[in-house]
Amino acid sequence: MYRKYSLVFILFTLIVSTSHRSFADYAGLVSGAKKEKEIVWYTTTSTPDNQVIVKKFERKYPFLKVKVLRITGEKLRARILTEAASGKYFNDLVAVNEMEMGILKSRGLLAQYHPPEAKSYPAGAKDRDGYFAGIYARNFVIGYNTEMVSGKKVPRDWPDILRPEWKGKIGLDEEEFEWYGSLIEYWGREKTRKFMKALSRQEPQLRRGHTLLAQLLAAGEFAISIVYPYQVERIKAKGAPIDWVRTSDPIVTSLSVIAISAKAPHPNAAKLFTNFMLSEEGQTTIRDRYRVPIRPGITPASPKLEQSDLKITYVSSDMFKKVTEYQKEFKEIFWKNR
Repeated sequence: MYRKYSLVFILFTLIVSTSHRSFADYAGLVSGAKKEKEIVWYTTTSTPDNQVIVKKFERKYPFLKVKVLRITGEKLRARILTEAASGKYFNDLVAVNEMEMGILKSRGLLAQYHPPEAKSYPAGAKDRDGYFAGIYARNFVIGYNTEMVSGKKVPRDWPDILRPEWKGKIGLDEEEFEWYGSLIEYWGREKTRKFMKALSRQEPQLRRGHTLLAQLLAAGEFAISIVYPYQVERIKAKGAPIDWVRTSDPIVTSLSVIAISAKAPHPNAAKLFTNFMLSEEGQTTIRDRYRVPIRPGITPASPKLEQSDLKITYVSSDMFKKVTEYQKEFKEIFWKNR
């Protein structure tokens, strides 16, 4: 009996000790962040979405001001590498896809940090070495304008967008390197390149940015596009004639991840922001923007965004090692007439 109560006492002591330690850690971060006063966040997250996140964070921590630089993935990575080569370190935080983050990690530009809010995250949603963690998932899917495509014409899988009636009526991001590289790893190089060359002969309209592609698709600029489903669901909820296909095999899925810069000017504030993004409050904010949250227990805003029955293949965490090769090949196929 004495041994039983001793074990209970030890467990209780460990729990109390851990919670006190966590509280002390946060108190230390808050104290340090108050002196730092600001955070500089480099991100690919769209301006409307990142501003909602920033407002909620600043409301929680009114002594901090978040400065945001928002540009696309390849340009953001290039900017960080250029700044580092010049010995300049302006950003505290980076939020970008896992492929781009892998490059930054390999260059020693990220700080190792194990956020308390990431403890419940599955192993695949955070870097095994503790350099970054997932904030939301992005699926590459076939989107279509329901006024231009309906009934039996709706594509069910990737080969369907190669039908003659879609020539000149497809929207495609001009930097769709993750999708291209992931299909090579899933289908194999021969099948993928054959498909991509056939898609190129469809004369797709190249644009930059998936938000723009979804907006133009809804406006009837083209009939079909490769888009992110959360953007489709958000626009569709406002009554736009747009939908997306759940049956394509595969649905390439990329995690957007957040990391603290190795030489962050405001490291305490950066840790507070990271934990906010991974917390229940932060992930709910992301969910309410129709993005697909990573934190267990936070379900997507639309039932159609549920991931469990999709034929998902994830972008490899090591894809950054081949990104230059994939970029070159993609541009040779799709940019040749530009």
